This record gives sequence, C-alpha cells and structure tokens, in this order.
Amino acid sequence: MYFRPGFVVVVLGAILTPISTIIVALRYYCRFFLMGSVSASDHLMFVALVVTWGNFVVNYYQDETSSKFKPSYFRMPEKQPEIAETVRGTLISWWVYRVSYIVALCFVKLSILFFYRAIASHRTFRRLVNATIVFVCIYSFGACMAAIFQCANPSEAWSTANYFAQFDRNPDTKSQGQRCYDPIALWVFSAAANLLSDVIILMLPIPTLLSLRIPMSKRLALIGIFSVGIMAIIASSVRMWVMMLWAESPTNSARFGADLLLWGQVETNSGIISASIPFLRLLFRSRKKEERGVTQRKIENGPPKPMRVDAFSQCKELDMGEWPLGDEDKKSGPGSPSWGPFITVPESLSCSRGSTLLEPVHQPHVTV
Repeated sequence: MYFRPGFVVVVLGAILTPISTIIVALRYYCRFFLMGSVSASDHLMFVALVVTWGNFVVNYYQDETSSKFKPSYFRMPEKQPEIAETVRGTLISWWVYRVSYIVALCFVKLSILFFYRAIASHRTFRRLVNATIVFVCIYSFGACMAAIFQCANPSEAWSTANYFAQFDRNPDTKSQGQRCYDPIALWVFSAAANLLSDVIILMLPIPTLLSLRIPMSKRLALIGIFSVGIMAIIASSVRMWVMMLWAESPTNSARFGADLLLWGQVETNSGIISASIPFLRLLFRSRKKEERGVTQRKIENGPPKPMRVDAFSQCKELDMGEWPLGDEDKKSGPGSPSWGPFITVPESLSCSRGSTLLEPVHQPHVTV
C-alpha cells in the first residue's frame, strides 16, 4: 500500500503534536498544583507548543496543495498554467513554514535555558546559560529575517513564474526580474547552528550535576533525566542530512520536501517532550507521599496494646516495645530513616495516679 509522503507528515504531526500537548498540560499541572509556582520556562514552552500546532496546520495545507500536481509537471510548459495557483499556495505555505519552524525551536530552547537559569547556583554556569540565550536569540532572529526577506520584494518568494523558470532548460526564458538570493546557504547555516545549540544545551548541566554531593546513583539518574534531549539532537542530525539532499537541485527540493517536513515535526515535538518529561517526576512523588500517608494513618489509628504494670514498681519508663508502630520500624536498619511517630511525655506522667511524683516538680521531657 502506497502512502503519499505529505500524508505521512500529516499523520505523524497528528500523533506527535497531541502527545506534546498532553505532556505540557501535565507539566503545568505539576508546576501549578503540586509545586505552587509557574515560571517563565513553562510559559515559553507553551508558546512553542502553540507555534508547533501552527506548523502542523501549515504542513496539512502543504500536503493538500502539493497533492494536486506531480513534480514532473514543472518541466511541461503546457501544464504550468493549470497548476500555477496551486503551486503559489504551496510556495506561500513554505515561506510561512520556514519562519514558524525557526520560531518554534527558538522558544523550545529558550524554555530549557530559562529553566537552567532558574536553578543555576554557580556564577560560571549562569554566565554560560546567559551567553547561550543570547546566541540562540541572535541566530534565530537573523534566520527569521533572512527567511522573510529572501527576496527584495517578499511577494517574489511565491512567484510561480520565477519558480517555473528554475526548471526551464532554455536559458533565454529565464526570469530576469527576480531579486532573490539563493537560500541554500542560509538553511544549511541555520541547521548547523541549530544542531550546535542542541549539543551545547545538552552538555551545559552535566558538570554541575556531576559536582553535586549526592550518591553516584542519584547523580547518574539526574544526568539520565536531563539527557532525554538527545532525541532532539538525533532528529536534528537526520534533518540536516535530509536538507543536504534537498539543497542539491530544484528537483531534489521537490523530492525531499516531505522528508524535510517530517523530520522537522520529529525535531520540534521531541524537543518539547524531552524538555517537559523531567517535571512529571512530581506525579510519582506525590503518589508515593499519599501511599505513605495512608500507611501512617492506619498505624496511628490502630489500638495500642495494654501496658504491663509491674506490681513492685508503679513508676516505670515507657518502652517502645509496648507501642507497635508498624512493620516498617522493625525492618528498618540502623542507617535507614524511621517514619514511625515519636512519643514525647513528661517523666512525671510516667507514674501511676497517687504517686508522690505527681507533685509539681519540673522535670525534663523524655523522647521515647
């Protein structure tokens, strides 16, 4: 069974974008309801999600318009007037996508970097994060401006006459009034800068995590959580390879355009998902706390065993063996934390009624 490449892009976007939406919604739930604070990092990720939905809509429109003609029609002068309007719609959608794709990735990276900035305690780490923020903003802004003003007159970017002229083998019929630069160098530079920033963002927190004074197993677990972003790096690398194929010729541009869009969807959504997954640990932590609270309530509500009173001495200290605090305390070792409740009573109340120790004598409290 054959599936149109553009249709595959739409299906993949229809799967990944809702998953990203669910992950970001859970992130907001954890941050607002479980932590009680929402930061700029969360809002930046929400903007990236909105722009990603815009990319999905643009991809759908690209598939709808490109499915109405074949790439072989570009070299047939008799077919060009029939597909001119449809090709113009495709060119406009590509012009919009080039800008929205850069904006979406920019907000994903800024969300991660602002989170780093919020947890940065070392001055060097904070300076590196700020420098990376400036780098991402500068190259993203430059790439957006270059994409918008690819031609001196932006409307020339979706001119069908100029586009069909690329496939005309007769040099006398080439378009003479076009004032557009070749965007291949821009897209290759943008892809390389994007991949470089992904690697920098992945490596930034690792020295700080390794220097934490916690057990090595927990350090490695934190590094593993922060390294989930390697999925975005893999997608970015594959997309850059596809872009090199796409940029070889106008024919390859029409052939590998769907692959470029597909890996763009994977890259953007994997960045959103991998950057939001670490916040979802709060869901499991809150569940463990609820289970622990239920266990403690059962222990506290249980009836205590009656105390055995020695007939020869009515003033006997409380013994922990007389108060069953649960199986956890019996199994815990000397180094493990004890979750049982502490019982604090005055020493004067440890005797029976009628004892002479009930007189108002100030005694220290004993913690049993």
